[in-house]
Amino acid sequence: VALLNNKWFQPQFQGIGVSRAELVQSGLLTNPKLMFSARFPEGGGRSNLTFGLAQDLVEIWQLPLRKRIARDQLEQTVLTVVRSAVDLAARVKTAYYQLRVVQENEKVVAENVALLERSAHLAEGRFNAGESTILDLNLIRSNVLQGTISLESARRDAQVNAAAFEHLLGLGLNQAEVKLVDALPSAAEPVADDKTLVELALKTRLDVRAASLEIDTAAREIRRQRRGALPGVSVGLEAERTEMRAPRSLKPLATDFDFSNPSQALQDYALQQFEAHRDRELEKRQNIDLLLGPSVELTLPVFDQNRAQIAKARYQFAQKQKDYEELLLEVVQEVRQAAATVRASQELLRMSLQEAVPLAEKNVDTAQRMYEAGEETVLALLLAQQSLNQQQQAAIRVAGDYAVALADLEKAVGGTLTGVPEDGAAANGGKGAGG
Repeated sequence: VALLNNKWFQPQFQGIGVSRAELVQSGLLTNPKLMFSARFPEGGGRSNLTFGLAQDLVEIWQLPLRKRIARDQLEQTVLTVVRSAVDLAARVKTAYYQLRVVQENEKVVAENVALLERSAHLAEGRFNAGESTILDLNLIRSNVLQGTISLESARRDAQVNAAAFEHLLGLGLNQAEVKLVDALPSAAEPVADDKTLVELALKTRLDVRAASLEIDTAAREIRRQRRGALPGVSVGLEAERTEMRAPRSLKPLATDFDFSNPSQALQDYALQQFEAHRDRELEKRQNIDLLLGPSVELTLPVFDQNRAQIAKARYQFAQKQKDYEELLLEVVQEVRQAAATVRASQELLRMSLQEAVPLAEKNVDTAQRMYEAGEETVLALLLAQQSLNQQQQAAIRVAGDYAVALADLEKAVGGTLTGVPEDGAAANGGKGAGG
């Protein structure tokens, strides 16, 4: 329920979408560049047009590394989300058992109040029969009142913890009330030794895998930055249409036309026009209309040879290595601490359920029979009942602590203890049952 509804966990899935988009983008080349320019000659004529198409080639040999880095980052994001799911599961289990503790405590307090009320009824009968004093009766009534107050406090704690638990599950007020089904553990199961648990944690914990991927990504980033020492190489095709002067206009009919000899004058004019047209055609044939050819643009690494970025990548690689080593130490310490807490809680649970509570119940039965027989005062009965109530509440707390410790140990080893050999199982050939 929490994985599907928790508002803290759900937005983390969007990070997977972001990483997937970055992975797709890493496999795409940049768009080619198209260049166009126009220059207009003074005095008129055909304008000069230049256009070109170019593509950067440097990223072609960087493309495989860039895709691999993006793929590693996607896997890191997925591992981070899954690790958050493991953490959320541990938080839900912890909140579940904490709520279960306060609910069970409420039941114990209610049972204690009922027991005190029966004792008060018994004391009232003895008082009416003249077998006890008003002090004994008021003492029991005072304990009944104190128990009722404790019961109201326990109910308040149960309601507060239930609201916090429903919030952790991501459930709103209009959704069904959560009813807890699993009871607190009543018996302790043995767990594997520290070495087995640490090996399991180093093998299965997703943050360890993510940190290892970060080291690989940092190493690839060093190689990518080394390939970036040559900033840019672009190849393409360029074309230019050269300018052309305005054609010389044909000479108009001269104003000094010789009308005395019009035939000769027309012949001379026609000859001039023919020569002008021939010159124009000759000039047109000699003009170059289009220049076309390949182009190469190279950024010279004179001042910036990408050494700073290479050094930065190296420092980041060393930083990731140190972070990974520190994480391994934290995992070992976390597993050992969680395992020690589980083992201590196991012993406390055993002593509480098998020794302390049965002894307190036996003392209450004995004190009640002796009080009814007039062999003991009401103070002995109250002390026995108080001891039973304390031992029952302590047993509930110990059971809750043990359940929470198991949840913390599951989180420490990577999410589950299923299939982990118990203590001594590894020495016996690994034939022990699952923890």
